[in-house]
Amino acid sequence: MPREGRAVTDGVIPALVWRALLGAARTPAVWAVMAAQIVLLALYLLVWGDGVPLVGARPVLEQFGTTQWVFLGLALPWAAARCGAARRRDDIAQIAVLGAVRPSAVVTATVAALALLLLVMALVGLPFAILAQQISAAPVADLWRAQFPLYALSLYAATVAAACMLVVANRLLAWTVSTALTLGLMALAPAGAAGVATLLLGGAIVFVLTVSGADRRFWYLSEQA
Repeated sequence: MPREGRAVTDGVIPALVWRALLGAARTPAVWAVMAAQIVLLALYLLVWGDGVPLVGARPVLEQFGTTQWVFLGLALPWAAARCGAARRRDDIAQIAVLGAVRPSAVVTATVAALALLLLVMALVGLPFAILAQQISAAPVADLWRAQFPLYALSLYAATVAAACMLVVANRLLAWTVSTALTLGLMALAPAGAAGVATLLLGGAIVFVLTVSGADRRFWYLSEQA
């Protein structure tokens, strides 16, 4: 691409990201997930602040991290499919034509906006995780070991949801598939740093595959448009 073309594309991507974030912020699904997470985690600390007796002698912070892990694994794909930041293929084609940019630039902006949004959703639980860490008197390092997988999960869920929205025309089916793929890798990912690396690598692979073929696949509207 000529230098002038790259400059135009580079300038458009932040604008598209910002536009997608503003649109998503007006979506009730985003605030519903954040509110549900706040209520769930607050109630969890109030009821099981000393740990859940049925799960053995696991530290409070570890139990709390598991609760966050399960909640986000179910909630993030749904929020991604509902918030509007994950665009469908015809949306990509229309924006590319109207903005005179490559579809790959629009896809990149879509994934970036969705990744930022889901990362913020994961960060909402951080204050409650800090309380859990203080309750369990665990080292600060344990807090971040429990939180980093959640942030990696949010980035992976964003790329998978965006890819599913582009491949599958039906929003309900895209949500179902992205949820299955997210939960599947969650089940396979090992604990600790290896799990973080697995989620980030999985997200990077999906992102590269989605963006690399965008200029070829998303220049034209589908026949259903």
